[in-house]
Amino acid sequence: MKCIVLVLSIFVSACTSLPDVKKIPQKNLAHDIYFVYEKWHTSLMIPAASVEKHSRYFNQIAKQKKYIGFGYGDGDFFTGKNKSLLSGAKALVASSYSAIQVLDYYSDPFHYIPVETRVPLRISEKRMKKLIRYIDKSVALQKKRPVELRAYEENTGYFFKAKQHYSMFSNCNTWSSQALQAAGIPIKSRFKLTAQSVFEQAKFISEYQQAYCRLKSSADGSGTR
Repeated sequence: MKCIVLVLSIFVSACTSLPDVKKIPQKNLAHDIYFVYEKWHTSLMIPAASVEKHSRYFNQIAKQKKYIGFGYGDGDFFTGKNKSLLSGAKALVASSYSAIQVLDYYSDPFHYIPVETRVPLRISEKRMKKLIRYIDKSVALQKKRPVELRAYEENTGYFFKAKQHYSMFSNCNTWSSQALQAAGIPIKSRFKLTAQSVFEQAKFISEYQQAYCRLKSSADGSGTR
């Protein structure tokens, strides 16, 4: 009977693919970042002050801003150069190049990002540096400067050529997952190719962090009475 329970536990764990709670950051959490989910796409929202402080390439964009958004995608499709169905399909198997999108916000952007499509994640200052280093290292350079790409649509921010090769198995969700891993967030990215699957993990981690903070505050409060 114990063997059956053990096997079922392993099976359930494998199916849910939830993050390891022991690896969820709980200490020295100095910053909130946001993981954003929109249809098939995921991206990150980072406080501009941290980007200005730690980024080698985006510090100027971040000046006097509130938040900076980062995303990754196929170059032609993401920049709006070619958004046809054929272009989208081609990107999955034969992408010519990839791009990093950078969105800058002068004020909180959350009033027009639905609450059900974003989750806050708490990280340390050390992990913030590693996250921004990961983003910096994703950018393709020419003469030691990022290669800026044309934005073919209005109000879509800046685009820069990326080092990574975009494909079905290395897409925006893979990039976002690896960014979160750099930030110390224990996302399981292997075979997690959909935006929803990655977002569900991020949501679980966010809820766990919030519950932990509430319990800790409650315990600290009761201990001082």
